[in-house]
Amino acid sequence: MAWRIDKNIIKGVIHSQTPGKVTGEIWLKGINTPIQLNLTGNPYRDLAGSRLYFKNPNPVEGDYSGMDLLQDGVVGDMTASKKVKVLTNEEEYFADYKAVAPNFTWKNSIYLEWFSRSNGRVLIETVDFDWKISLPNWRMSEDEESEQRIKNQQAMFNFMDEISDSIEKDEDDFVGEGEMNEFQWEAYLQQNDARSDMLLELFEKYEDDPNCENLIAEAMGWKILDEEDELDEEDDIVDLEEFDFEEDEIGDYIPSHPIIISMMDIASRIFYEAESRSLLSDDSNNPWNQLLWHSQMTVSKLIAALEEVSEGMNPEPGFVVATLKRALHLIHVTIATLEAAYHIEKKRHIWTTEIRRELFALRETIYDLMQTYRKQGE
Repeated sequence: MAWRIDKNIIKGVIHSQTPGKVTGEIWLKGINTPIQLNLTGNPYRDLAGSRLYFKNPNPVEGDYSGMDLLQDGVVGDMTASKKVKVLTNEEEYFADYKAVAPNFTWKNSIYLEWFSRSNGRVLIETVDFDWKISLPNWRMSEDEESEQRIKNQQAMFNFMDEISDSIEKDEDDFVGEGEMNEFQWEAYLQQNDARSDMLLELFEKYEDDPNCENLIAEAMGWKILDEEDELDEEDDIVDLEEFDFEEDEIGDYIPSHPIIISMMDIASRIFYEAESRSLLSDDSNNPWNQLLWHSQMTVSKLIAALEEVSEGMNPEPGFVVATLKRALHLIHVTIATLEAAYHIEKKRHIWTTEIRRELFALRETIYDLMQTYRKQGE
């Protein structure tokens, strides 16, 4: 959903010397020309009237496909004094989280958000930058800051409205009466992904706000019910307390479909072999960590595709094919990650060669099953 570019930034400056206007230049690693900001609105009081200079000590190059170098739009929340909890014993905790208690400290986070006409929501959120603020040439009052917060909130709501309108328009194009084919199911699942992304984005933004539930409901177009409100049959009821924000959690129950069991065995062996050889670490860029993660995600996608089949139910053929395509994509990602690990270590282990062979065999089994369900849908 949001463009999160803090890891890719080399340096930048945000100017707010003119009330109602924010400009700036941000240099990204791998791009010679800086991003130019031209935004309406104001930051919060700590930045209003000042220049914010910031520098990333460890920038990494990213994928900037689609990123417009001229960012025209509206200011969101902008501050250099957002308080966030930071894990201070990260290495020890992730090495043995069962034995080591997490230890947190509070730090100031730079939080720079805007809503671009070309790229939507863009966010810089980090505690890792070196930064300084110039003296202000004008000052914002508490009332003016309160007004700006309301405007920022409305900018977020407007952004969500645009996404929601786009989703509903696309749904009108493919949802009809009767069974849907695999392409209609693919489109439908993509729209569900977009709604889940919307909800997760809102939760991440407002989770520390005491009015979190109402803000999310308003942005999503939900109705907050009082105790005396009566429900209509057409009302959609959503309980945020029961909503699971952890995506693709497998849980204790594993359906007994042979394809799911095969992928579970592969994922389990990847964990055992990598763990026993100390190949795993707390570095998210470690290809062995990524290999394990992608294999586990593949299991989740296969459960989503084949759970009803394993229980003897008869889901629509188009649904099964569309969801198997998603699992197939992750199998390809898992194979590619395995190849990346080969490339880094410059050697092939016997166990990885066996897993590679098993992944290709499983891929062929999924292809055959997709063809079976395609014939059923004809």
